[in-house]
Amino acid sequence: MATIYDVAAAAGLSIGTVSRFLNEGYVSAASRRKIERAISELGFVPSGAARTLSTKKSRLIGFVVSDMSNPFSSELAKAVQERADELDYCAVTYGTNHDDGRARRGIETLRGHGVDGLVVGLPESAPANELLRSVAEQGIPLVLVGMRVMHPNCDRVSTDTYDGAMQAMDHLIDLGHERIGFIGAADQGKGRRRAFVDALTRTSSAIDPELIVEGPLTREGGLEGASRLLSLDRPPTAIFATNDVMALGVYEAAYRQGLHVPRDLSVVGFDDIDLARHAVPALTTVSQPKTEMGHEAVRLLEARLTAETPPSSKETLFRCGLVVRDSTAPPS
Repeated sequence: MATIYDVAAAAGLSIGTVSRFLNEGYVSAASRRKIERAISELGFVPSGAARTLSTKKSRLIGFVVSDMSNPFSSELAKAVQERADELDYCAVTYGTNHDDGRARRGIETLRGHGVDGLVVGLPESAPANELLRSVAEQGIPLVLVGMRVMHPNCDRVSTDTYDGAMQAMDHLIDLGHERIGFIGAADQGKGRRRAFVDALTRTSSAIDPELIVEGPLTREGGLEGASRLLSLDRPPTAIFATNDVMALGVYEAAYRQGLHVPRDLSVVGFDDIDLARHAVPALTTVSQPKTEMGHEAVRLLEARLTAETPPSSKETLFRCGLVVRDSTAPPS
């Protein structure tokens, strides 16, 4: 394997000149051409460790997410990786599997590998918020996706989920639905749940506690929650699920009970993952701009990493949009 010494010898230049070139310092045009030619001929690959030692930058960023099996998380991770590649960073993704202990260990592991900063997209919870405040207090550059932790060392990328959920509820109410069920997690998606309650309150519909079901943000959570709702003496004519994965579980519950979507039951999800448009029937859902969110998170982190003085905390808020497909219809 070729070394920096081999490159210097082949180019007829000093090791110091080659080192400056590798670390993006000033090198004359003539010397630059000689070094590039030597690198190409030798197949030289610069040592990341050596570059880190000289620049104090690893050009690694960590992306911590709760559940890589959820398409929303994987699509967001893809966007983070794309933007990181464009900016000459390498994004290392770590999935916590909804485990606060794993989140702490994952962040410690990424820091041990010398990441320059972190992009974190975890569900809201007291332990997660406490962990991230601690990380920010230590001066680690941090960008949060969809989280409400505020700290001068961290920026935020989020969407107006309350407005998105209100669009979904308005759609169901405009179709004529009055008895609408809601499935979500106890400590997550609070903006969506608040919109659900506010929309029904605004229309003077009584809030039946039986129509609000809590469960994990998984297909199984949607299946179990919908099964409970559909077993009520007065089941709902529509169900609003906190995310698309849960909504697909609602489909399964309806199928098991011999119900047709949307003739017997309207279903709305949230996120607009790729599976939503390919479901049968295609799922009506609220779209979050996942690609733009991932790109913006990396842009904010890179700006924080390259700033000469610590920048003020920033937040980028994206708007959600309702995508009406084939899973909603007036109640029969």
